[in-house]
Amino acid sequence: MKKLMLMAGIALTLAACGGKNKQPAASTDSTQVAGSDTAAIDTSYCGTYRGTLPAADCPGIKTVLTISSDSTYSLSSDYVGKKDGQFVTSGVYHMRDGKLIELVTPSSGEKTYYKVKDSKSVVMTDSLGNEPEGETAKLYVLTKEK
Repeated sequence: MKKLMLMAGIALTLAACGGKNKQPAASTDSTQVAGSDTAAIDTSYCGTYRGTLPAADCPGIKTVLTISSDSTYSLSSDYVGKKDGQFVTSGVYHMRDGKLIELVTPSSGEKTYYKVKDSKSVVMTDSLGNEPEGETAKLYVLTKEK
């Protein structure tokens, strides 16, 4: 009886673990956690970015955006000269087409978009990744800390 129970236990263990040796399907989402058993994912865009974004009713919005390799972000917005004008949000992000970062605030579902411009900067965009144009375009760029 003990041998039968042992064999049944081994069979159940093998059945439960059988799928672990399969290779995962290729993913087009580049926000997978680093260190997982999937192919290496480019996370060079991860880091902390700073800048002052334009605002209609104050001198600007001091912004600090931290993008982490675990698909989370933190965004601090300080409206210059405004009492109670500091806001901090955090949530998850999705990388779209390898360049467009979609920030999602879980509590509201609100989405904000930044495009990876180069290894040192991101630019705030619309949902399609269109960058601002004209003289004020450079004001929407956040620069990566070293």
